[in-house]
Amino acid sequence: MAKLKTKNGATPQVKIPMMPKGVEHSDILARVSERIALPRVPMRFDYQADVDTLCIHFEGAVSRSLVSEDDELENGVIGIYDGRKLVGLEILDITGQLAHAHPV
Repeated sequence: MAKLKTKNGATPQVKIPMMPKGVEHSDILARVSERIALPRVPMRFDYQADVDTLCIHFEGAVSRSLVSEDDELENGVIGIYDGRKLVGLEILDITGQLAHAHPV
């Protein structure tokens, strides 16, 4: 899994394992940021090609308010919880909306 660590507000380059051919990591991160504001904590990424889902696992404390029921219904963002603690996100259909992922 790839790791994202932010320093001084900078957005580092991230490699997400197992991305489909022709899909850029920067496109995926842009798609994520359109759906939800990521917290500034270290993260691990895991792309699941069989269901076109990006899993993001947080390595620090994250507010439960990051994900609401509206995000789940409207944006395909599902919180991953360990008890009452938000420990990650699943973002559904992450490449499905990219034009070059499904050329005409």
